[in-house]
Formats: sequence, C-alpha cells, structure tokens
Amino acid sequence: MRSKLFALIVCLLTLPSLARETGVKDPRFPIKAPASPWSPQLTAAQCEKDGRVIPEGELPTVADIALDAYCADVVLARSAPHGVVTIFGSARLKPDHPMYKLVYDFARAWTLTPAGKKWPIATGGGPGIMEAGNKGAKESGGVSLSFDTAFGVNGVEKPNGFATDGYRFASFAQRETELVDSAKAIVVAAGGVGTAWELFETLAKVQTGKLPRIPILLLGERKEWEHFFKSMALMEKAKLISAHDLDLAQVAGPAEAIAILTQKLKP
Repeated sequence: MRSKLFALIVCLLTLPSLARETGVKDPRFPIKAPASPWSPQLTAAQCEKDGRVIPEGELPTVADIALDAYCADVVLARSAPHGVVTIFGSARLKPDHPMYKLVYDFARAWTLTPAGKKWPIATGGGPGIMEAGNKGAKESGGVSLSFDTAFGVNGVEKPNGFATDGYRFASFAQRETELVDSAKAIVVAAGGVGTAWELFETLAKVQTGKLPRIPILLLGERKEWEHFFKSMALMEKAKLISAHDLDLAQVAGPAEAIAILTQKLKP
C-alpha cells in the first residue's frame, strides 16, 4: 500500500515538470515549479519505439506512464491537433461479421467529410472492430490513429496494420485515458468487458464534468443495445444515477452517426 501511495505521489510531482522540461505546451500543467528530480528527459525520438511490454501481473512504473502520456501528446500534435473521433469495440469480431462492416463504412464515410479531416479516427489499434475503424479511415486516404498496447503472453498480439500514425503504450490504463480524453466524440460498437469499461469510463467522465458533453454514439440498432439501456434504467430506478444520465448516449446507424457528428463538430 505504501509503495502504491509513493508511486502516485511521484507521478503527480513528475508529470508537470515533464511538460516543462520537454517543451510540450500542455494546459493541464500551467503552474511553474522547480523541475522534479525524478523527471527523465523525454524526446520525440523515444516515441518511435514501442512502450515497454509489461510482464503479466506487473504494474507499469511512473516512468512508463510518463512516457506514454508524452508520446500520446507527440502523436496527437502531429496527426490530430484538434482531437479525434474514437471508436471502441470488440477485438474478437471477424471481417465477415455485420458489425465489422458497419464500423468500416462509418470510418470510411466520416474520414471523407470535412469534419473527418479535422477530427480523424482513432482506435485501440488491435484486430476486430479496431481494425475495421482503422482500415476504413486509411483506405479513404485519411489519418488513421492507433493507440494500442501489448496483450497476450509477452505481448504477442500485433497492431492491425491499418494506422497512419500511433504509439504502443506500456500502460493499459493510460492508453484508455488518452483514447477517451482526446476524443471529441466516442463511437461504440459491439464488444465485451473491455468495451463496457471504455463506454462507462466515458459516461462517468462526462457525468462528473471531467469531460465536456461530447457525442457518445452506440453504433447499430436499438435492439442491440437493450442490455445497456436496461442496466442504466435499473441504476436510475435505484437512484444510483440521475434521470438525465439516461440521455448521455444514443443509438445511431452509420449514416445517422455521420449526420449527428457533422452537426456537432463543425470545422
């Protein structure tokens, strides 16, 4: 417990000085303070390499998290300075699955719009739905971002190969943070536990004001998302969430999603 508390304190002390020492302008760190003795000297060249593969059961270090956060800023600054439209969904769905095609069609169509050129597609960089999103964006000639991380024994799962830019994170949690916090809109497709985590992290951040009210679109038909709406209704009935929280996310097909985002995000 003490070691975790110490690591948290070190992280809080380290990250502001990282932004100053590396010259990255970050509105999250406006306070001027002495450089931390724990801060490494980070450069963009370090982001050309993958983050460290964390052995199973081991937690990322403060240095891992700091490098991940810095490299995410480097990628976003050069490829998506205005933010992204993040797609979440299952890594397990194959190209012949209907949802794969829905996501591919959405990503391709969005990337061809003027707004899609300003706010490009970003995914977790893996197979399945993530591949569909990256493939649709890349094959339409646009920016296609991959924020992936190493899964499986010794990180054997590879990126999907359809990204134009990206970074492989050491920290699973930091990767999720960047995908949510840099998003101007979130599009969620069918998925499992990981996708549910991503959806509810987004909802919680909007609900608590840690993120502005951004579009959260559930791709597909209403019947495919009944489990989500039933869970939300049960929480509202038990007075665990407010009634207006039920409106934080909405269902949309690819064409409707494009229309909603085009209206909300104007270049």
